Amino acid sequence: MILVNRFKILLDTCFWIALYNNGDQYNEVAERIANQIEEEELFLPFPSLYEFINSKFSRNRELVFEFENLLSRPNVHLINDSEYLNIALENFFRQHKEAYTDLSLIDEVIKLMLSDRNMRIDYFVTFDEGLMNFARSQGIRSV
Repeated sequence: MILVNRFKILLDTCFWIALYNNGDQYNEVAERIANQIEEEELFLPFPSLYEFINSKFSRNRELVFEFENLLSRPNVHLINDSEYLNIALENFFRQHKEAYTDLSLIDEVIKLMLSDRNMRIDYFVTFDEGLMNFARSQGIRSV
């Protein structure tokens, strides 16, 4: 048996929105990325799932079943966010007290996941420039 080292890739909500929305400005890029990473270890934070599934996506039965099949693949891992929630909430309120910011609570959770050395994420897929820069500051390549 040959063991293959797969990249660990964390996926942001905007990736899923672009992938499943043909009218999205990043749709073609998301489709290329999806093809390139389909065999890698894919990590989906539950907050991103909440955000994505609560979007217009949930109104399309065919896409919902397609997404369900994707989530059932053995290389797809759902990340529980419970260990990050309290700190993320504190960070969210602190950031908003110090200056105007467009960061969301979900962004704060994702930043904590990216900085968690136990997760050892190799790549972060997002179209959010701020989160992309944060990932790079943690030594994580972003796509």
